[in-house]
Amino acid sequence: VIGGGNSGIEAAIDLAGITAHVTVLEFDTRLRADEVLQRKARSLTNVDIITSAQTTEVLGDGNRVTGLNYTDRESGEAKTISLAGIFVQIGLVPNTEFLKGVVDLSPRGEIEIGPRGETSLPGVFAAGDVTTTPFKQIVIAVGSGATAALGAFDYLIRQPLVNADTAAPVETKETQAA
Repeated sequence: VIGGGNSGIEAAIDLAGITAHVTVLEFDTRLRADEVLQRKARSLTNVDIITSAQTTEVLGDGNRVTGLNYTDRESGEAKTISLAGIFVQIGLVPNTEFLKGVVDLSPRGEIEIGPRGETSLPGVFAAGDVTTTPFKQIVIAVGSGATAALGAFDYLIRQPLVNADTAAPVETKETQAA
């Protein structure tokens, strides 16, 4: 696992339960994950944590990953780890800069959403890792996409019909009866 923040350490803890060995590589001199996650990871006998590690190369045999090269940032020494898979969990800043002042964003820049994927701007819905949804996983993003799509559909069917040419409300059986 490359990355020692919450995402990286959570991934290491999860992987430790299904694989023989997990190595965490962190660029910084210390992990950034919450202390409770660090304690859990350090308590696992099949998890090693290496700090001050700058990943430099992914190795493979043409069919699969076989290892990883990194530089020890303190000593400058080049090192190699044999492995069967790599999970990059370095975190990303959400690409929401263009939405500042349009919809409410969290302090981390994530789009704040309600239970139906709705944002603070009526008619605008959001889903996936760019939102305040707590778990950044593909399966969660797919589910939140379905939720936002259904939320948008529900929002749209409840809007009054408008004539596209005149922008005037369209007469329906319901509005005629009222």
